[in-house]
Amino acid sequence: MTKKTCLIVGGLAILIGLFPQIVFAELRLPNVIADHMVLQRETVNPVWGWASPGEAVTVSFGSTFLTTEADENGRWRVNLPEYQTNRVGRVMRVKSSDGSERVVRDVLVGEVWFFCGPSNIYWPVERCMNAEQEIAAAMYPEIRFFATGKKLAGEPQEDCEGEWSVCTPETVGSASGVAYFFGRTLHRELDVPVGVLQSFWGGTRVEGWTSVEMVEAEPVLTPVVESWNRTIANYDIETEREKHRMALKQWNRDIDAAKRAGKPLPREPRMPVNPAKSMHRPGRLFNGMIAPLIPYGIRGAITYQGLGNLYWAEYAEPLMAAMFRDWRKRWGRGDFPIGMIQPAPFPTEGWAKQSPDAYSLQREAQIHLLEKLPWMGLAPTMDIINFEDVHFPNKQLVAKRMANWALAEVFGKEVESGGPIFQSMVVEADTVRVF
Repeated sequence: MTKKTCLIVGGLAILIGLFPQIVFAELRLPNVIADHMVLQRETVNPVWGWASPGEAVTVSFGSTFLTTEADENGRWRVNLPEYQTNRVGRVMRVKSSDGSERVVRDVLVGEVWFFCGPSNIYWPVERCMNAEQEIAAAMYPEIRFFATGKKLAGEPQEDCEGEWSVCTPETVGSASGVAYFFGRTLHRELDVPVGVLQSFWGGTRVEGWTSVEMVEAEPVLTPVVESWNRTIANYDIETEREKHRMALKQWNRDIDAAKRAGKPLPREPRMPVNPAKSMHRPGRLFNGMIAPLIPYGIRGAITYQGLGNLYWAEYAEPLMAAMFRDWRKRWGRGDFPIGMIQPAPFPTEGWAKQSPDAYSLQREAQIHLLEKLPWMGLAPTMDIINFEDVHFPNKQLVAKRMANWALAEVFGKEVESGGPIFQSMVVEADTVRVF
């Protein structure tokens, strides 16, 4: 290297150190905007990403060409216009004025639904009823899945792990059973491509999937917020570690006793979890696994909440209402349809709860939300009796009922869309007549 070259390189290094903003950002798309994606038909579809501040960015899709400019933080966004159903994969191109380009292939236009919640809505096809036959028959290239990677965060994240996959016997096994069977019904009945966004984490509670701002803004939820604040403030890691050490000693004694008696071995005590980092803490799941998907174009959402919130069952209605309002507000798509799956019958003795009627209170809260919030649906499960397994495998029936609600209420099809709902009762001598 010559002396002149050294001077030039050294000068550039000094300039970059003094003015870090001149370091160019790479043209980038979120992981949810990628090959095999499905755009929501008959509505605008946001496309967004990142580039150098002030960089011009052009998005082309079919005959559409839109240009915008990255803001001071490097973020840019355009809204693709409304499209009708398209079953032939198209190419989307994103170019920046510095010459960078990103190409998204095999893009369809159809129905997009967001599925969110704990293990029952996550329960994969490979563990559902008749799994072997279902998987072998799952050749539906117009059904696409996107699953966000598990992530907890204290602040809303810009992006998430995940990729789109085409529905085949090789890919469907790990997809949500409820999501797949729901999507398959819509695909067959509407004859359109279907995209499924999935954000799941087993055992999670409503408040974790709701932004901190929304939970704290609801006066009725103050006891829930204060309980979390006290728990976090009073947590002492050394005390908890000592408790765990003592529990391990007792566990080892119990192991020996169980072996001598020929009884099942007890589970090993879990390490304590700092409540400040808990997946149940308000906003932690929302920040890591929902915020990165917003504002992707969707038709509606399906959720399944139940056992995780037994302890706060008396707050089930305001907790769920807050979550639904939060999603609708942040997506900015108005009162989009939201379907709820009813918690199925299961013995909850021994579960942490403040009321013996906690499970019933949760079901009642869903009925109230049908009346109080617009565009809500409910798939009943009280007749799906499986007291042996909280993860009952008949997700086909649950998905069919949820899909029938969508077909009837969202798409105007003439199908049965819900079960009977209590209206009133009359006592007549030794008989109760229920309407």
